[in-house]
Amino acid sequence: MEMTFSFDELEIQKSVRRFVRSDLLPIRKALEQSGEMPNPVKEKFLSMGLLRSVFPESYGGVNGSFTGFVMALKELSYGSLVPSWLLFENFLLGYAILRYGSEDLKREILPGLISLETIGGLAFTETETGSDPTQIRTVARKTEGGWILNGSKRFITHSEIGDHLILFARSGDAVTAFLVGPRNKGYRAGKRESFIHAGVFDNGDLYLEDYFAHDTRVIGNAGQGFQILLETEAIGKVAFSALFVGLAERALDLALEYATTRAHRGTPIGEKFQLTQLKLAEMKTKVEAMKAYLFQVCAKVDRGEEILMEAAVLKILTAGFVKEITAEAMEVHGAYGLSQEYEIGELYKTAISAQVVMGSLDIQRVIIAKSMLARARTGR
Repeated sequence: MEMTFSFDELEIQKSVRRFVRSDLLPIRKALEQSGEMPNPVKEKFLSMGLLRSVFPESYGGVNGSFTGFVMALKELSYGSLVPSWLLFENFLLGYAILRYGSEDLKREILPGLISLETIGGLAFTETETGSDPTQIRTVARKTEGGWILNGSKRFITHSEIGDHLILFARSGDAVTAFLVGPRNKGYRAGKRESFIHAGVFDNGDLYLEDYFAHDTRVIGNAGQGFQILLETEAIGKVAFSALFVGLAERALDLALEYATTRAHRGTPIGEKFQLTQLKLAEMKTKVEAMKAYLFQVCAKVDRGEEILMEAAVLKILTAGFVKEITAEAMEVHGAYGLSQEYEIGELYKTAISAQVVMGSLDIQRVIIAKSMLARARTGR
């Protein structure tokens, strides 16, 4: 399948690539340690309006393509996941509101999310609930004018510093999606987590204790939460995969740079050792395969096609390849890969998270198999 990109999409790619090389990479180490960009870099990043590309003009967007947004995520993640993860989280909430929220909710919430003036997130996971929505224990009880929410969530990004979260709770025999505010009465942020792949991100527990959510804070209809979750997570897996394709490209470039500068008895190891060449060739092959399928799925999104199975395939492909690529890049570096002076070790640690974030790989295999069987039955 031949992939072609529009002028606007290629311009997004070029502008983000320039920003990453000139502004982000020089501060990468400090950014990964603090999670904060210096004000001049932050202002430049915000002025690019990267999240606008995928939302309508009426809410602060520019009616661009999903492909253009994914290009931006991929290029940005080449430099650091810190800014691209903020885009990713705001996109998840913004997408759910755009697809299912009321017009009032769209006009109230989307402009701030799109401009990054406010911070969003998604709250689904619980202590006994990983990828299975039937195990949700957070409950929503209908009351006059709204709902009373009680329960807890785990591993929720932006659960303390966020402005808005889409939270899924059990309402009777179904699941309902609510827009909640971390600063509202009845909401309490709990233990903060420090993950090996993202120590600077705000991530942790949240508790709801008789939290009142007005009827206007229901996203979609009552009982529609599972549908909203499936669709949001499907397109979220595509955006998530873009982060790790960018990371894999960075790992490949670092390995290539090391192989051309590290010498053994006067000859660069990339020229002297065929096994090093083999690793570089395999890494390049995997990166190109990931990119090709990523943008193939993006094209389906832009055509309005259903991508439940394709998103799961992409997640498995990306999670496996990025782990292999960063491991091979570590081997190219040898013992130097373990040094804090080299970037590749951090990429290796981060790559592991692709296997478990946004749904375990075993769950993706179940989604793929069920989708294949359903399509076989219907002849699609």
